[in-house]
Amino acid sequence: MGDWDFLHEMRDRGYSQEAITGAMACGYAPWEGEEIAKQERKAKWEELKSQRDSGEISPEEFKKRKTELFK
Repeated sequence: MGDWDFLHEMRDRGYSQEAITGAMACGYAPWEGEEIAKQERKAKWEELKSQRDSGEISPEEFKKRKTELFK
């Protein structure tokens, strides 16, 4: 399956042209969004822990950012 075949699949699934255009802009299908968001959140979490462990941010700032990340 090619990189953009999901656009044809979206059309076949009945998505609107507006939704397909949005998917073209972001580069992935709506059903892939949850997994991508999970991966991005995990990367941000790892970066946050690294900043805490290196002393780049204070424990208070770590707690604040952690709360924001996992809202």
